[in-house]
Amino acid sequence: MRLDQVIENALANATGEDVFIYRLEGVKLDVEIGIHPHERGVRQRVLVDVITVVDQSWCGTDDIGTVIDYDYIMDGIKALADTQFDLQETLCGAILSVALSPDSVVAAQVTTRKIDAYPDAAAVGLTRFRRKA
Repeated sequence: MRLDQVIENALANATGEDVFIYRLEGVKLDVEIGIHPHERGVRQRVLVDVITVVDQSWCGTDDIGTVIDYDYIMDGIKALADTQFDLQETLCGAILSVALSPDSVVAAQVTTRKIDAYPDAAAVGLTRFRRKA
């Protein structure tokens, strides 16, 4: 299922008046990732984008306590910096688990991009999507 379909489903089944799409883009993460010998023991620069689909009632007040705070995602991503990953698929999965942790988050999409993998390419990346059952 595509992200736009999940958003449509969330709107159709929303418990509140709105569905919120939160974006955290371009998070810089230095992490050991890769399967090749030259990647072992070396931190690589990875850019991370996270989109969360949130279905929750909102009282409409201008108070951070009434919405999803980006800090939990940022803190979760930064906590992964000392973990060694072989694959971007695994890294994306770990970030998805963080992104989906609040009850009101019904789906999330994570994109990672290794920006130093090839000298002739801007990045190699992966996008992974997960929705709650």
